[in-house]
Amino acid sequence: MRTPRNGLSPEETIRRIEECRSWLVLKNVQDDPAYRLLLEDCLAEVRAAAPPLTRGMCEPRAFIFVSSPDAVTPYHMDPEENFLLQIRGSKTISVFDPADRSIVSEPEIERFFSGAHRNLAYRDDYQRKAQLFHLRPGLAVHVPFAAPHWVRNGPAVSISFSITFNTKASLRTLHAHRINGQLRRWGVQPTPVGRSALRDGLKQLVARTSARATRALGLA
Repeated sequence: MRTPRNGLSPEETIRRIEECRSWLVLKNVQDDPAYRLLLEDCLAEVRAAAPPLTRGMCEPRAFIFVSSPDAVTPYHMDPEENFLLQIRGSKTISVFDPADRSIVSEPEIERFFSGAHRNLAYRDDYQRKAQLFHLRPGLAVHVPFAAPHWVRNGPAVSISFSITFNTKASLRTLHAHRINGQLRRWGVQPTPVGRSALRDGLKQLVARTSARATRALGLA
């Protein structure tokens, strides 16, 4: 499943957001100094509230989501930790356990971390396993690293501010999944990520070494 297009420019989408049944994301708004300060303030609160989760934090980014009434963000996952803060309007977000392989399989995760589209195939029977969070202005939700989720807006225009980051642990997981994907393409049945910290660490080392070699040879 791919994200549908509405045929409008970003500017026109914003102007017609109340009626065009769309959602739009402004990426990497931390490049603006004012939003950079806001991101840093938010991350400071996250660090204070959840020290284990933020250990080894890196690659912080910020995004703004603007969505039409009743718009739906498709079922997908993201390659980072995500805190979604509701600014205007309301939305309901369904979040699924990233470790539940009946929801998302090892090959699906490997393809995602190897560059496949973030949208996933959804089945109605998945919904009974969802955790539902109802957001209104002033509330936020944590969407864990690689946790499948989808979003339905309430009856008014919604604006949300998303802060994301990776950690040493999440990057180790990401790289290990990439190596497992490569092994699977070679016909090898890899050990699932999370079974062995040593194996996962070695896979991360291989992935990083391969990426550095590719850049050095000018192949990327």
